[in-house]
Amino acid sequence: MEIELSYDMDELIELQEAADDAHAVVKRLQEELGGVQKWTDEQHVAWRDAWEDWRAVWEPLDDALTHHAEALGLDRDELEAAVRQAAGVPLPVED
Repeated sequence: MEIELSYDMDELIELQEAADDAHAVVKRLQEELGGVQKWTDEQHVAWRDAWEDWRAVWEPLDDALTHHAEALGLDRDELEAAVRQAAGVPLPVED
């Protein structure tokens, strides 16, 4: 019996890039807005919306990575690292 995977590597890379772009918006907003204690209601809404947009992309990627790793007998973290590297995300430097 053949296992059908819902995403191929190119699609995983596209999801990773979309998640990275959405996360960059969240980080940019945090930097621009400064301390959360000073945010207006509108700023809280803007940040929450950006965070939800990021989650909406990250969750399918996270699920797909887990599913692919299990289906292919791969280590999930290694698969994620390969996708991140293929998407041009710098890997963390280990001391």
